[in-house]
Order: sequence, then C-alpha cells, then structure tokens
Amino acid sequence: MARENSFTFFGELENAPVVLFNEEAKTYRVTFTLKTIRRNGRNDFPKISVYSLDEETARSYVGKLKQGVYVQVRGMLSTKMVQKPVRCEKCGEISMIDTLQSEIISYGNPFVLSERVTPADIVEFANVGCLIGSLCTDIQRKDNATGGTAAQFQMAVNRRYRVSELEKGTRTDYPWIKVFGNTADECLKRLKKSSQVYISGAFQTRDINRHVKCNRCGEAMVYAERVGEVVPTGIEFLNNCLFDPKNLEESVSADEGAANEKT
Repeated sequence: MARENSFTFFGELENAPVVLFNEEAKTYRVTFTLKTIRRNGRNDFPKISVYSLDEETARSYVGKLKQGVYVQVRGMLSTKMVQKPVRCEKCGEISMIDTLQSEIISYGNPFVLSERVTPADIVEFANVGCLIGSLCTDIQRKDNATGGTAAQFQMAVNRRYRVSELEKGTRTDYPWIKVFGNTADECLKRLKKSSQVYISGAFQTRDINRHVKCNRCGEAMVYAERVGEVVPTGIEFLNNCLFDPKNLEESVSADEGAANEKT
C-alpha cells in the first residue's frame, strides 16, 4: 500500500523548547513551536517534536534552540486523541474533553540556521508537505461567510515510520483537510468515504473557541484551542473516487490549488 506523509518547514522559533522525559523508554523529547509563512502571506504555528533523545542531545538542543532563531525541520504529521481539562466557572468542576492534537514529528535533527531569514525569500518552501491516504469520513460542505464553496474531510494516513515512545499500536494518523473554491467543488463531486487521494499542500493552524457543557451542572463552557489541518495546493484522485468516464485520470490543477491556498 502506498504511504506518504512528509512535511518540510522553515521558520522562526516562537518559544524556548520544552524538554520532557519518558520514564518507560528512558528517553527525552524536545518540543517547540515554529512561526512559518506561506506564499499567501499567512503565518502558521506548527508544533514540532523531536523524540528518542539521550540527555546530552536534549541539553544541546536547549543550548542552540533559542527563541527567535530560524530552523529547518523535515518530519511527518502526527495526530492523536488527548483529553484536555476544562474548568467550569460556575461550579468549579473540571471536565476532561476529548480533542484531536496535531504535531510534526521530526525525522531527524532540525537544522539551526546561522543567520536570520527574510520571510519573503522562503514563502515558496517554508511550509510544504505531501500525504497519501483514504477518506475516513464523508466529505462535508462548509461554505464560508464570503459565499465561496468550502468543504472538509478527514483522512486516514498510514505511517512510514514509527516512534517507539508513542502508543505501540499507532500506525495511522487522521489529519483534517480543508478545501475551498474550485478545489472544493471538485472534491465534493469526486470524493466519498474510502476514496484514496494524493495531496500536496501546507499545514495550517487556527485558533478557535470550542463550546462544551459542564459534566456536573450543564453550564455552557468555552475554551480556546489551536487546531491543525492541511490546505491542499493540489489533489490527485487515485482510487474509489467518482470519476468521469470520459477522463479516468483526474486531478486538481496547480493553478486551482494555488487559488485554494489563497482563500
């Protein structure tokens, strides 16, 4: 089965790295946030994690990964369900809310640049990636406030690499995909649950407000969350798609994909 899950980022360190120790594996993990830029001028903030480090290597990262330095990272998009504690302002009850967390797992050592970078010089390759996977949900139409077509779906993407410190059975990730304009129109026409697609695009982060109810008193609660999703610049419809019989090799063109990213 074809597998592809690869992203490359250039960006500025948004915060000093956090170092975590895995008691079971006796290894360290370094986590930090990058501020990247896309060719539409939008900034995104992927969370990057480097696993399987010994103490000396983890210390060296802390020494060179300073806030404001520029870093190149290559890795895979990882998703996992985690529980987030949310406190009710009315009764004080803490409810554990399930949420899908996205991060980029670095394939190797992030490269620290020796000088600052002009963002305009790296917009074409500061945030790019590729995925192959199958839809694990039906595509959903989500038109935006401007009146243009928008849609989203979730993919199941098989991993090429595994991280021993993570859940032993983790072999698949489930990123959300957002599409707009002509790209969304084509996807709504061609895709269904179990359709296989190849996507090239960028990793997008958004800060949103979630609305939930308190488990004890039923009070409405709102909490802020940063979500990650992929915005395609190109999509190829591979298998189990709704093809036009006159053209069995269909894909969204590069021009249409560029328009999708600018939306």
